[in-house]
Amino acid sequence: MAVVSRKVRYFLFKVFGLLSIVRWPNVLFTIITQYIAAVYIFAPNKRYWAILKDFELHFIVASSAFIIAAGFIINSFYDYEKDLVNRPHKTLFDRVVSKEFCLNTYFVLNGIGLFFAALASWRVLLFFSVFAFGLWFYSHKLQKLPIIREVTASILSVLSVFSIVLYYQQLNLVMVIYGSFYMCLLLNREIIKNLRNIEGDIVVGNSSISTVWGSKTSKHIFGIVSVLMGLLAYSFYVISDGSYVVEFVVTTSIILLVTWLLLITAKTQRQYQIAHSLYKLQMAISVLYLMIY
Repeated sequence: MAVVSRKVRYFLFKVFGLLSIVRWPNVLFTIITQYIAAVYIFAPNKRYWAILKDFELHFIVASSAFIIAAGFIINSFYDYEKDLVNRPHKTLFDRVVSKEFCLNTYFVLNGIGLFFAALASWRVLLFFSVFAFGLWFYSHKLQKLPIIREVTASILSVLSVFSIVLYYQQLNLVMVIYGSFYMCLLLNREIIKNLRNIEGDIVVGNSSISTVWGSKTSKHIFGIVSVLMGLLAYSFYVISDGSYVVEFVVTTSIILLVTWLLLITAKTQRQYQIAHSLYKLQMAISVLYLMIY
């Protein structure tokens, strides 16, 4: 009984380790964002039940979820040495899952994701095939290139959320501005992550904005992107006729300003963590706003 109990505990520990690697909260956040966008932006006049019966939409969401999870696995695979420095406690937990098991799971998840994509349409299959390759290429090659790694990570993140455009096939200026704002938000989050993980990047030889040009330049770039986000938020206010636009723009501007000021003076991991948490809050607000837009 004790042996069985140990085996069960080891299995559960391994499952939790795998869930940690695939970053299930991020995957869940993407799924929720896609359904919110589908219900409140792309099909606001449809009843909820009618949307729930759109199997092609579910196939696209499922495909993106599995392929994003696979992307996190392959990214963790290539980032293992860096995580030993930046997140030793998490790496110790993930070490229960062998690299061989991770790679096998990576291929299985990609296969399941492409299967759901094929059920949706050949266009969706083509998109997610390129998307899966992009996630691998980013983890394997582009992570070593400053600026390119951050911009690519932001673009891939936006594509993962807005992949449902393939189903609804509708896009307007408001959506483009909102998507650009969201991409800049993700880009600045990548810069904060670089500042937090600079020690690990230096140890393993990864080239990021912070390691190549220094923390000061990273913060200047963060400020430039923040100004661009402010302009995009103002543009959203000008052309949008949705509800609570003023409140959204004001709240967003305050969070951006506070985060920028915090980052300028940040010197400790704790301060960078607070800045990162504020950006996560802004991401959540941006998604939840779609429900009242």
